[in-house]
Amino acid sequence: MQSQISKRQLYLDNTQPLMQNSALASPSKVCNRCGKEIVQSSLTGKSTLKALGKYYHEECFVCQDCSKPLKPKFFPYRKNETDEPILLCQYDYFRRHDLLCKVCDKPLRGLYYTAFGGRYDEEHFSCTICKTPCGVKKCFIFDDKLYCKYHFLKFFSKRCKGCKFPIADQYIEFPRGDEVHCWHPECYGIHKYWHVNLSAESLGLPLLRKVTYNPNEPIRDINPTPQDLEKQMQAFNFILSKIWSVLYRFEEETASCISDMFQYLSSFDQLKGTDSAALFVLKIECLFKALDIFNTFNNPLPNAGNAIESGDVDKDAEMNVIKSKYEKFPRNLTTKIMIYLQLLRKINVDSFDRDATLSSFMSVITGLAHFLKLLTRYGLFSALEANKNTHSVSTLLKFLREVENNEHIVSDPFSHINISVDATDDCAACKKYIQDSCVKFGDMRWHQDCFTCSQCSKKISISDIEESTYNAKARSILCPKCSTHDPESIPGFKFVSKLSQLIFLLKIALVRSRAVMRAQRLGQTAAANTSQRRKTMTMQQTYIRTLNDIKRLRSRRESVRVNHNKQEARKSVILETPEEDIDKVDTDGLKKELVIRDDKNLRQSVNPSLHENVFANTKTLTLDDISRIVAAEQARELRPNAFTHFKTLKETEDETNVQKKSGLYYSELNEADLRLVAILSCSLLKHCDQLDVTSVNLMSLIPVIKTEKPPPSNNFWSKMKFMMNKEPKSAAQSKVFGTPLNTLCEKWGTQSDLAVGPTKIQIPILIDELISSLRQMDMSVEGIFRKNGNIRRLRDLSNQIDTAPTEMPDLSKENAIQLSALLKKFFRELPDPILTSKLYKLWIDAAGIEDPSERQKLYCLVYALLPLYNRNILEVLLSFLYWTSSFSHVENEIGSKMDIHNLSTVIAPNILYMPIPTMENGGNAPNKSYSQGFAENEGQHHFLAIEVIDFLITHNEEMVMVPKFLITLLEEVKSRGMKSIDDISAVVSKKLAEKSIDFSEFNVGKDIKVKDTSTSVQKADVVDDNQ
Repeated sequence: MQSQISKRQLYLDNTQPLMQNSALASPSKVCNRCGKEIVQSSLTGKSTLKALGKYYHEECFVCQDCSKPLKPKFFPYRKNETDEPILLCQYDYFRRHDLLCKVCDKPLRGLYYTAFGGRYDEEHFSCTICKTPCGVKKCFIFDDKLYCKYHFLKFFSKRCKGCKFPIADQYIEFPRGDEVHCWHPECYGIHKYWHVNLSAESLGLPLLRKVTYNPNEPIRDINPTPQDLEKQMQAFNFILSKIWSVLYRFEEETASCISDMFQYLSSFDQLKGTDSAALFVLKIECLFKALDIFNTFNNPLPNAGNAIESGDVDKDAEMNVIKSKYEKFPRNLTTKIMIYLQLLRKINVDSFDRDATLSSFMSVITGLAHFLKLLTRYGLFSALEANKNTHSVSTLLKFLREVENNEHIVSDPFSHINISVDATDDCAACKKYIQDSCVKFGDMRWHQDCFTCSQCSKKISISDIEESTYNAKARSILCPKCSTHDPESIPGFKFVSKLSQLIFLLKIALVRSRAVMRAQRLGQTAAANTSQRRKTMTMQQTYIRTLNDIKRLRSRRESVRVNHNKQEARKSVILETPEEDIDKVDTDGLKKELVIRDDKNLRQSVNPSLHENVFANTKTLTLDDISRIVAAEQARELRPNAFTHFKTLKETEDETNVQKKSGLYYSELNEADLRLVAILSCSLLKHCDQLDVTSVNLMSLIPVIKTEKPPPSNNFWSKMKFMMNKEPKSAAQSKVFGTPLNTLCEKWGTQSDLAVGPTKIQIPILIDELISSLRQMDMSVEGIFRKNGNIRRLRDLSNQIDTAPTEMPDLSKENAIQLSALLKKFFRELPDPILTSKLYKLWIDAAGIEDPSERQKLYCLVYALLPLYNRNILEVLLSFLYWTSSFSHVENEIGSKMDIHNLSTVIAPNILYMPIPTMENGGNAPNKSYSQGFAENEGQHHFLAIEVIDFLITHNEEMVMVPKFLITLLEEVKSRGMKSIDDISAVVSKKLAEKSIDFSEFNVGKDIKVKDTSTSVQKADVVDDNQ
């Protein structure tokens, strides 16, 4: 035993110097993970591992994220180029690079796809139901799962509110109260511009119903098949795109023509005005040819129209009513063009009243746009109805093909008019004017009643026209029977529809007008021509500014964001990863990196914008813009010192006038700024000596900003305190009529683009639908807003709307009288009038002030105190009433007779009246009719209330903008961080004392008197009723 110990000690003594020499020769290894020294030992059986030049204990060589052993392969990862690499396992390396399959959560190796913000391997990039590969361009998602096009459209896709078809890709959303309605962009455009909704039946296609999907049951409904569904969707998309593109381009082209006509008329440029009118006539000729397909405006032809079954009698009667409503519109439209040409001819006449020019033009230009819009709507509606009867889309496509022909006519319109100045518009037989359908042979035309056989004296029917003959030598007309006895007679008679004859008359008027204007220009002196050109150029520059302003406002107001159901996927391939094997030594010394190759063809389309804007083109006009342009130009002409959107050029100077208006709309201000404006207005009204504000609590008119209370803490006593102090819920409103305005706008409101300013505004759904429908109707009906319509029908409509506030009945089936009465009923039954009972005395007192500048300033201050939703509705209503007034006189004695003053008279009792007095016991006084209450409560205020409404309608364009002096005060208050009512009032008082507030925008000069625009239209001349 002693000998063994001595041997061991001898061994240790001999090896100790060797170990010390070895330690001195090479330093000890330290683990890069734990920082401890690595001691080699054969007893433990663990080895030392080396990676990226660092040493690790075998148990420390694990993934940085999940601590999973990395032997034999690891993946170096750097967040930044300067950072030390960390070691990761395969899963965490791919996770950090966002390269995990969204379905199976496994690393993507090789081919993968990117779509909807996720990545999928080749196996899982397929339909959840049928496992069919989705394809790069046909990728759909619902509830975070992928589907093929067939199953997505059948089970999950949204349905368009207009056409009820499934939405395959693009759609736009519109909140309507508590609901969100989805539309195809084209369907919404068709509904917005022409108030027509498409349907499967009207497009000659089967209805695709939505089927409920149950993943636990087999799919038994296989109709339609994937092939049939694809064909139906292709047909639907083609028809939908065709309707929208053709009609919208037609609207743009004709609106541009009308705008040019107005520009050249207001700038006294006769020849250019004639050219623009000729181009407009050629374009509406294409529409008239398309309308002739339906044979609505002619006498009934044999075998015309579709056979009506006995069960369709009611439907046929309804169509006849619709036809009768639209029958007069072609004549109204052509009459407006005739009046336009007559006004052009009178421009250079010495007796022409230039001061009232724009006032006289308003009805003409607005009427052109309105009646053209109505005819376009009728054409589309009739084509869709014909599709229903024939179960085919051929009629619709034929209609669109005729309208589309207008795009071939771009310039030089008179080269397309082959009519001489000597052409006659009289009947060859009776020598009387022809305004209806007729028969023509060469340059000669006959009334249908005058088209009789020269031998047998019998009237020739329409079906025999083409077989009849004409003897040029004897100037005789021969019927088919008599023509057999006259070999010298030849065929060539053609039937001319009423619409074609109207276009023929317009072309004659254009040719004659052009000749007269050229003769007038030759008679002018060179100095007169130079002066006229200078004035024309100045006025056209001003008009162009107005035009650009209207386009800008409309593009911002009508901008709608587009969402997508479908997305093109990006196909990618992982070519190389930086994985390394711990058991292999990298001999070439090259560092591996992550290399991914994308499909170049789809790289640009992988992430389509989810927020594209439609209806936001600032370079084009629509027919709806025409009335806004006319209103802006008339405001500038009639009130040059009071209204200026922007700087206008002087005729003889290069300098510009000082901008009078701020250009900032109330709808653009936030809640805090609106409150500050209200405080400033109240502060200014307090210092007005001409108003009795002692009886009005001005501070109660200032809106209170709603502040959200912080949520209670989770402890028991805090919850109890919150519940005890919580206000009880008020009873839910279940009707529209008679409901407070705030509740209507918040619960059943919509963002409307009927505003004057650049942004959409929140108004009740009913108001948006009513005014949109009325803008699509004939507003020249006598008694609009004056007559009450059918009382029983009014009650039925009210009940329908109260029952389903978000689903409006089809208002297009009602007449304008009925809808205007419904609009008045809504305002009349509001608990508080639109102009509010609190502001009633201020409105009336302001109307009684004699100084027009001071009166206008006070109107603006009181207007600034209106609550948000009241001001929103008033903005839409006043603009609409101003437009309605342009139809007070159409021609001769035809027209609604409702000018601005008459409209104010019938509207005032509905929106500005004394509140019903309250009895001592707290109840209301006995109910009376609103007109009785208006007369009894207001007395001498009756006419002042009418004057208030008259002013607001006339000045609607400027009322919606914040006065410049208020903007200046607002900016100063905000810059000084003021929010207190007392502080702001003190600043206003000081500035008033110093007279440092600029009220120059209300320095109203002598306004031009608006003359009656009615005219008596005759065949050759226009006779003014004012002369």
